[in-house]
Amino acid sequence: MEQKRYNSLFWKISLVFFLLLAMVGVAHVYISFHSSREYLEEVNQRLNHDTAKNIIDNSTPFYNGQVIKPALDEMFHHVMAINPNLEVYLVDPKGKIIAWFPPEKKLTLQKISIDPIKLFIADQNKTLIKGDDPLNPETQKVFSAHPLTMNNMLYAYIYVVLNGEKKQATSDTLFASYLWQISYRTMAITLIFTFVIGLLIIRTITKNYSKILQVMQRFREGDLHARIDLDSINSEKQLATMFNEMADILTTNIDKLKEVENLRRELIANVSHDLRTPIAIIRGYLETLQMKEDTITVEDRKRYIDIVSQSTVKLEKLVNELFELSKLEANQIRPQKEPFIISELVNDISSKYQIIAIDKKIKIETYLSKELAPVLADISLIERVIQNLLDNALKFTPEGGTISIITEKCVNNTVKITISDTGIGIPEKDRERIFARYYRANNYTDLKNSTGLGLAIAKKILDLHDSTLELISAEEKGSSFIFKLKCN
Repeated sequence: MEQKRYNSLFWKISLVFFLLLAMVGVAHVYISFHSSREYLEEVNQRLNHDTAKNIIDNSTPFYNGQVIKPALDEMFHHVMAINPNLEVYLVDPKGKIIAWFPPEKKLTLQKISIDPIKLFIADQNKTLIKGDDPLNPETQKVFSAHPLTMNNMLYAYIYVVLNGEKKQATSDTLFASYLWQISYRTMAITLIFTFVIGLLIIRTITKNYSKILQVMQRFREGDLHARIDLDSINSEKQLATMFNEMADILTTNIDKLKEVENLRRELIANVSHDLRTPIAIIRGYLETLQMKEDTITVEDRKRYIDIVSQSTVKLEKLVNELFELSKLEANQIRPQKEPFIISELVNDISSKYQIIAIDKKIKIETYLSKELAPVLADISLIERVIQNLLDNALKFTPEGGTISIITEKCVNNTVKITISDTGIGIPEKDRERIFARYYRANNYTDLKNSTGLGLAIAKKILDLHDSTLELISAEEKGSSFIFKLKCN
């Protein structure tokens, strides 16, 4: 539990934040050190800008182009009296060092760059300019310089390094100590204060993420109803909303998979049962015909063959409707929509069913509107819907009953088709299951050729046409099935 806590998002971000603060602190000290040194050097150069000029004003070590040794020694003595930490160089116009002070110092460079000297002399703004250090060629130091001229002729330059080795060492030691004291106090306080404030901010931010992660963990462990409370989330609401939507989609898909699995089991159970019955009948009568081949009468033989034939028809119809419904549910059937007059289709289908209705002593009536606009649908699939509804009506309508087919003109861009019967009606407790697979009314026995799939197929076809199949029914009075199709 302790290991998990330290591996949490909060502690990871806190560690990264601390490292960043430490890096910023080091960078701040480094930048402050160099910026302060640059500032001090610029101040030093400005304050001592005329040092070289003052040296020349008090002595002239040249005469007729030759160095006057006593005058040079007097100049160096004067410099030592003014500031013993200065390093003074006598440089010819090409940068070669002629003489220097203190003389005990060992030169590393015999010649220095003359460009910074010329830039210093020409500069009026007294900006920071650094030149070569003859004692250390790897560094640049602030200096003061002035030309040494006689009779308008340039003889040399006085080049004064303001931060000599001794002064530089002492300055660096004091400056580093001073900066360390400031850094130790101010940076420590700043880092601690910033880190504490940062921890509070990080805690506030990661608190919401912790809630989200907890809900995700619950969802992963099987709690499919786990959702993030959006009222308790602020800036992370978009992430929470996305998770909730994703969880809803996954839950819906899981429910659909469960439903498909239940349908599969139901299908297997029903198919095995429904196939077993006609197959058993066919097999039984065929075995009887084989066993009694020499003794069976002509009438019995004909009756047995008729029963086998009826069972074969029922078996074929069941298999065909199972394949049809499976294709519809797997979305393998795509409606090929085209405009057609629905009244003409209804008239053709009702004409074909008149013979069956007359045999059952049932009357089929059609009430077809003459002002119908063409509908946009798959004509073969809609024909299947009407046939299934008529088959269903014929099964449940007793002798002397009536089946009505009504088409109504286009209202709200749809044509309404109603198929009604005066049959037994559907009990209220069964109406929710009327469109399920293998539904059969328990109070009617004339179902020897029924597969229980007709209404399920009709509803699925209408789903593909963005339509619904509605039911209005009353027991012992009949039922009405209503659907609508879009006008072209």
